[in-house]
Amino acid sequence: MMTDQSAPQIHLWAFLQGIGHYPSGWRHPQATPAEVFTMDYYRRVGRLAERGRFDAIVFGDQLHSRGAGGRTSERLAMPTLDPVTLLVAMAAVTEHVGLVATISTTYNSPQMLAERLATMDRITGGRAGWNIVTSAYATTAGNFGEEQMPEKSARYANAVSTVAEATRLWQQAEVPIPQGRPVFIQAGQSGDGRDFAARTAEAIFCPAATIDDGIAFRTDLRQRIAAVGRNPDAVRIMPGLSFILAPTEEEALAKDAALLELADLDLCIEYLAESLTVDLSGQDPSAPIPLEHILENTLAPREDIAKVLAGPASKGISLGDFATAYVRTPRGHNVFRGSPEQMADMMIRWVDAGACDGFTMQPAWMPGELELFVDQVVPILQEKGRLRRNYPGKTLRDTLGLGPLEADLAA
Repeated sequence: MMTDQSAPQIHLWAFLQGIGHYPSGWRHPQATPAEVFTMDYYRRVGRLAERGRFDAIVFGDQLHSRGAGGRTSERLAMPTLDPVTLLVAMAAVTEHVGLVATISTTYNSPQMLAERLATMDRITGGRAGWNIVTSAYATTAGNFGEEQMPEKSARYANAVSTVAEATRLWQQAEVPIPQGRPVFIQAGQSGDGRDFAARTAEAIFCPAATIDDGIAFRTDLRQRIAAVGRNPDAVRIMPGLSFILAPTEEEALAKDAALLELADLDLCIEYLAESLTVDLSGQDPSAPIPLEHILENTLAPREDIAKVLAGPASKGISLGDFATAYVRTPRGHNVFRGSPEQMADMMIRWVDAGACDGFTMQPAWMPGELELFVDQVVPILQEKGRLRRNYPGKTLRDTLGLGPLEADLAA
C-alpha cells in the first residue's frame, strides 16, 4: 500500500480512568472491574498503550467526595485512584509512552507541585505531563478544611501564578529535570479556561461530539493562542473519543445496544446525578426534567449545568428519557460505533479537516475495547502512514513533536 509520508501524524492518548467510559462498561460480561485495584491490570494496559504507540496515558484526579447530599452512589463503578501513583507504577513496565497526571493548582502549593512532577520526570526519563486543573466540585473544599471553593476566575488567576512559580523552581533547580519541566496540558472549557490554555498549554483535552464541534473548538483555540504571541502549530488539540468496535458497523451497533442495555433506568439516572452533582433520588423518571430542583441543589457551577439542561427542559423531555439518552454520549464526547476500517477513516477525516491533531481515546469498557483498537485500528493507521511505527525520541515532548521549550509560558 502506498502511503503519503507527508500527511499529518495522528496523536493518540489513552484516557484510562476506571473501568471504561461507558457507565455500564463495568457490567460487560468480559469486564474485570475488580482488577483495577491490582498492579497486574496497570502492567497490562500500560504495555498495551505503548504497543499501540500512544503518545501518553492520562489519569484524572478526584479530590471531592462522591455522594452528593450525603447519598452514596450504589449502582456506578467509577474507581478513581491517585494518578501520580498509578503512572509511576506504569513507568516501571514501559519505556516510551508519556505519563500525564491531573493535579489541581487550587489545592497544591507550587513547591509541592514542582517536587512531585520533577520526581516523575526524573524517574521516567522525561515522560511526565501535567494536566493543569483548578478543581470544579464544590465538595472538594471541605476535604481541605475550607467552607467553600474560590470562584472560577479566582481559581484561574491562582493557576497562572502557581504555574509561573513552579516553572521558576524548575528553572532554578541545581539539577535540571530531563524535559526542563513537564509538558503542560489543560482541559478547561469556559472562557477563563480557554484563555488559560492559550497562554499555558502545549496540549489541550476537550469534548467534541461532532467534527464541526472539533473544528470550531480548534479554530477558537488557535486564534487565542496566536493572539498571545504563541505558535498555534506548537499546541496539540486532543478531543475525547469513545468507541465500540466490531467486524461490521451492524455488529458494532448491536454490541453498543447490548452494552447500553446494561445501563437500566436507575443506573442512567444515577450516572446523570453523578455528572450533575445533584441527588435525583425520589424524582419521578416519567416527569419533566426537574430543572429548578437541579439548579438549586447542584454542587457544580449552576451556569454550566443550565447550559446542558435548558434546551431539553424547555422541550418537556422526561427525566428518564434524558438520562437514558445522556449515557449514549457520555460527558459530551464523540462516540464511534463501527468497524476498524471505518474508525481509521473517521480519525483521518477529522484530522485532515482541522478538527483536531489527534484523539484522547476513551474505551467504552476496559481492557477489551482498548485491545481491539491496538490490534485492529492501529495497524491500519500505520499502513496508511498516519501513525508512527516507532517512538521518535525518549521524552514526551519528543513524542508530541513540540519543538524547543517555550521558556515564558505562564509568565
